[in-house]
This record gives sequence, C-alpha cells and structure tokens, in this order.
Amino acid sequence: MIKPAWYSQPFRPDGGITAEGLRNQLGRPALSKLTVLVRESAQNSWDAKHDADVRFKLDLVTVSAAHRQAWVNLLGPNAPMDTSAPRTLPEFLRTTSIRYLAVSDRGTVGLGGPTRSDRFAGANHRAWLSFVLNSGEKQDTDGGGGTYGYGKGAFFLASRLWTVLIYTRFREEGLLRTRLIGSALLTSTTDNGVPLTGRYWWGLPQDDHCEPLIDEDADATARALGLRGFEGQETGTSVIVLDPDLADPSVPEDDESEMSIGEAGRYLADAATWNLWPLMLTDRSPRLQVDVTAHGERIQVASELDDPVIAEFSDAYRRMAGKDGTPIMCFRPKTHLGRFGHRDTFGSQVDSPAAAELGLDGSPHHVCLMRRPDLVVQYLPGQEKAHPVAGYTGVFKVSDDLDATFAKSEPPTHDAWIDTDLTGREATFVRVARKRLLEQCAALAGPKAKEARVLDVPVASVAARLGFLLAGIGGGGAEAALTMPGLPPVDLSDHDESTGTNSTKDPQNVESAPHGDGRASTRTRRGGSTSRRARRPQLIGAPTFSSFRGKIVLAQRVKAFSGARLLGEATVVTGEGATETARPAGLPVPEVLGWLNGNQFTTGPGFDPPDDGAELDLLISPVADAAIDVAVQVARS
Repeated sequence: MIKPAWYSQPFRPDGGITAEGLRNQLGRPALSKLTVLVRESAQNSWDAKHDADVRFKLDLVTVSAAHRQAWVNLLGPNAPMDTSAPRTLPEFLRTTSIRYLAVSDRGTVGLGGPTRSDRFAGANHRAWLSFVLNSGEKQDTDGGGGTYGYGKGAFFLASRLWTVLIYTRFREEGLLRTRLIGSALLTSTTDNGVPLTGRYWWGLPQDDHCEPLIDEDADATARALGLRGFEGQETGTSVIVLDPDLADPSVPEDDESEMSIGEAGRYLADAATWNLWPLMLTDRSPRLQVDVTAHGERIQVASELDDPVIAEFSDAYRRMAGKDGTPIMCFRPKTHLGRFGHRDTFGSQVDSPAAAELGLDGSPHHVCLMRRPDLVVQYLPGQEKAHPVAGYTGVFKVSDDLDATFAKSEPPTHDAWIDTDLTGREATFVRVARKRLLEQCAALAGPKAKEARVLDVPVASVAARLGFLLAGIGGGGAEAALTMPGLPPVDLSDHDESTGTNSTKDPQNVESAPHGDGRASTRTRRGGSTSRRARRPQLIGAPTFSSFRGKIVLAQRVKAFSGARLLGEATVVTGEGATETARPAGLPVPEVLGWLNGNQFTTGPGFDPPDDGAELDLLISPVADAAIDVAVQVARS
C-alpha cells in the first residue's frame, strides 16, 4: 500500500485564491453550520443522481480502537500545524476520541474526470474538478439546483480542523474506479520565503500538485481508517468531516455549549426532515432516501408518514403540482411566476429545533418556497389565523422559465430570495412573487380577530389527532385510525341497549361544563342565565378514538353528577377557528351517538346521570378532514 503524505499548495506565478477566501465564499449564513451542511450536501448528491433513488446518509462516528493507530500513522506525519483553525490536526489525533461525520451518497455518479485542473474536461465529466479542485463552477447537470459551486465550503466550515477526506467511486469507460484524497482550507502563509495559499492536500504529492490515491490503494487505505466502502456495483461519494463542530444551534453563538453525539444525530435527522422533505415524498420517483446514525444507532428521520405538519406541507405540494394549483402572476409585464397550493390545518403544531431555526413554531402559517429540483429555499411567514391552533401550509414553486432569475436572487447558501440583488424585470418578478404569496396568506388567514372574541376551544389535542389521522396521512379517512401505529382503538362494543330516551329537544337553558383542563367554556348559549348551584360535569382528558359497533368513534370521558340532565354537543371547527353555525350543503357533520355508562348505552345527546361522580363516555361520530369541538352542557328546566 502506498503511503500518502501532505502537500501545501504554493501560489502560482499568475496568482491564485487563498484558503480563507474559499472558506468565506458562503459568507456568514443565517442558518447553523449543521443545517447548511445538510442542505448543501444533499443538493450536491441530488445533482449527481442516476435515474434511480439517491441513498443519502449522515453518520456520526467515533473511531474504534482497532483503527485509531492507522489514523495517527497515515494522517499524522508532516500534518499542517496552522493554529488559525479551532483545532490543529496533530491535536485532534492526540485526543482519546477521534470522531468524524461521514456524509455519503450512493446511487450517484461519483467524482470522475481529470485530476488536474489544467486538463480539458467535457460536459458531465468535470465532477472531480468542480468539487475537489476548482471553486465557483456552476453545475452542469440538467435540472440541478446548484448555481455557485460554493456549497462544498459547508463541509470545511463544519469541521473544527477545516479538513475533510473525500472517498469516491465512479465508472470510467465501463470500469469501476475509486479515489481517496484529503483536503484542508487553513490560512495563507509563507514558508522559507515561499508564499503558500493555505490549501493542503493529503494524497500523492507531485512537483506542482497532489494526486489522489486510486483503486486498490484508495480502498485499502479507506479500510485501514475504518471508512464505509462501496458494495457490489455501487457508485457515489463519501465526504469525511474531521472533528465536526457540534455547537448547539439553539443557544447564542458565543455560548460554547456542545451537543452530544446522540443529540447531534437527532438534530441532523430533524434538519433533514424540514429541509429535504420535498425530495423524500413517498410517491416521488426518483426520491431521496435519508438515513442518520450516531455511534451506529439509527435515528428516525421523520417524513409525511409520521409528522402531521410535514404531511400538511406534502398535501400542499401535491395541490400545487396538480390541477388544484393556483397560478401566481405578475401583470406588468404579464408573466407566470409559478404555482401555489395550500392546506388548512387545525391542531397541527410545529415542535422542532431545526424547524424553529427556519422560523416555524406552533401552528404553521408559512409558504415553503422552492424552485427546481424541489429544494427548500425558505419558509415565508404569512398572516396568522385568529385561533391559536388554526393554521395553514403553503407551497410555491417557481416557473421553470424563471428558475435562473430566482436562482440569481439567492445568496450562496440558497436560503432566501433577495430582490435588491437584482435589477429591472428580474427584481420585479421576485418582489411581486413575494407580494402575491403574502396576499394568498392573508386570504387564508381571514379577517384578523377582534380582541376577546377568540374562542377558547378545548380541543387542541383531539384536533391534532383528527388533522393527522383524518385529514389525510395516506388519505385513509376514518378507517385509517384502525391501522395507525401507536394509536390502538379501544373496543366499546360490549354493552346493553338502554330503555332510556332516544332523543332530546333543544334546550332553552343550558350550563357549560368545564373543559378537560378545568376551564369553563366562554361561549354563551341562548335562552337564559346559568345557575351557580348546579354541579357541572367535567371533561376528563382529550377525546380518544375507539371502536363501537364495528365503527370508529370519538369517546370523550365525562365525570357527571346526579340531579341535572346532560346534553352532549359536537360541532365542526372551521379553518379560521370558529364553530360552524350551519350545516354545509352536501357535507357530513359530527353526530352525538349517545352515552356509555359501564355496559349500558343510551342513544341520543341527552342523559340523566344515575350517580354522583359517575364517569361516562360520550360517543361521537367523527368527520373526515375536519376538527371537532366537543362540549357537554347541563339542561335547566
């Protein structure tokens, strides 16, 4: 096995770019280093895809004792001693825990082409030149998302050594080839009167450049270091980020709090969910398959199948792309800017550190901005709805004809559209797109609520379950509740039919029951005053899905007291957070089925509790694609 060594790049007679200049090309991103790394590396992988799915993986690894000495022996000799980085490579190799973040893709073309930048390379044969050697090259892949070629800087910024290893496999004239090289972006300096750029390479030094290890030498060295290899006919690339910066993105930058390996793995998985979900859609082909591991333990990457807000954004995406999509237009000059789709939500809440970094928290009221190939640019916040648990998700995708224009408005990190960076019609298109989308948001939000008129609806938890189970993860409707993981229905079918009344007239005097959290309803009822002496029923917890007579029902547990007749109510809550006052034509409404007291069932909304402190179940038929407000009143004679 050939032993690699370090090579420090000198300035050429006609100049060159310094390493710190390359590091600074991303500017000072508004997003954390780990989030930028996830976004930029996934874009690189997607741009390099074949026709099948791309397998994208993030592995946080601590080098085992069996491989540790190989790291010291192979990377230690003549290693750069630049102290401008947060840590030097020799210091890193002396630590008890050598760790790295491996960012890898499979099902991609790999980094082929010339290994010298002074050699000609045709279209689609410049991968090595673009990613490893040169800087600022525009991607040459049809339908790709890269524009600056600066995104690779995210790998170096994520390393506290500003150092990475690059291990790749590709096809060349029908043969599988592999390459392995190290690269560092440190600080320009002078050594014995020779000006140096601060760029270092680890490989096979030549007189004027450094060649990578190739084929069996590359594979043998990678095995010695314990790096993940390539199986069968796989092609792709692994970038090994040495000593990753695991600073906690949720704390101020001057706070030196660092996440554990497990915490960092969960954050990476979370960041992948919120930044890459359009490429991960279940019905997409090809699609991005994302895996995250920490110390070999796999960490779940949430998708539309298990996160209700991502599911709502996914539905909005499909509406945008389908026949229900709304064209967004500029009228002077008349130009089609893109398409918009949305989804109303109720009860779905965002609770995610990575989403919070992107500006999402609580009920969503955002439009996900994207251009081809469906990479998330940002979440544009719009007007909030009146009720705190009502919201909406929107998706806007730029017209292909204007993709280049909007790309020009983005900073190197591709996380915003900035019209002030453009002039003339191009600036107009970006500015008008934002204006039109905010108009759409205002229309979805409805009139702003007057103070003290917002309903105190006690259904946040049940609304979340209705929005998740009934509003369509997979579109299964109410029956989907039977098969959703973690929500087994309770069978309430073992009962006797009561001889009690089957119906009740609408009461003229009713008294509100306390909500499950002990708060009384603020809604007024027609027909008179309430009694302070009547003991009001109490709702216990949130409604749950149950099985009754072979059907899915909502069961609300109620603590009742004798001496007063109970009246159960169920109404649909609109997207604006108000309760429906009239039945929409042709649409179903929730219905109170009756009361279950032990094994005795009484049909209809009315019930006379036999004992003080009895706990009963109010059964309600749910409605698909709706959130339901459950209330219990006390009828007064």
